Amino acid sequence: MNTKILLVDDHKIMRDGIKAIITESPDYKVVAEASDGVEALEYLANNKVDIVVIDINMPNLDGVACTKAIKSNNESTLVLAMSMYVDEQHIVNMLKAGANGYISKDAGKKVLLEALDTIRKGEAYHGKEITKVIMSEFSKTKEEKMKENPLDFLTSRELDVLKLIVEEKSNYEIAEQLHISIRTVDAHRRNLLQKTGVKNAVGLTKFALKHGI
Repeated sequence: MNTKILLVDDHKIMRDGIKAIITESPDYKVVAEASDGVEALEYLANNKVDIVVIDINMPNLDGVACTKAIKSNNESTLVLAMSMYVDEQHIVNMLKAGANGYISKDAGKKVLLEALDTIRKGEAYHGKEITKVIMSEFSKTKEEKMKENPLDFLTSRELDVLKLIVEEKSNYEIAEQLHISIRTVDAHRRNLLQKTGVKNAVGLTKFALKHGI
């Protein structure tokens, strides 16, 4: 029985090329195509496929958000990400969303079919370029990661406190509004200073504005 595939990419010429490669194998059949994440989810709401081959950057609903929705609705549906982007952030975001594999669109026919075969067996697949980026990410220290993406290391409560600091609320006012003790507010302030690398409330405000908080 053929493995059913949904192909999702906003460029028809790219879908045609990928479909031509996939259909060379008797093991796979592209049963549907979608030009963005919205169309993909609409199709999946009434139809079941085995694998979704999906681009990342698309209009309306991108590959990361679509993958999260796919996995939320049916965890057994496999997802293979294909993208021109092999940078750390795109890869990490897609893998966190639940993608079973990630390859570059420059990878070629052999890698694409190899990736499909691998994830169909229940194993993760990453192209050579992707593996290099993943290994680089794992080799970084916590301090390096914190410096690059400090928001990823702030808890939801710390973000609540930070927002109120930006509003120039006192520790007492923050404690009242969040229904926590002043001592707890002090602890959150100390953690915020340490994680953001700033020295005072003014620095925290500048940090918050810089990161759109």
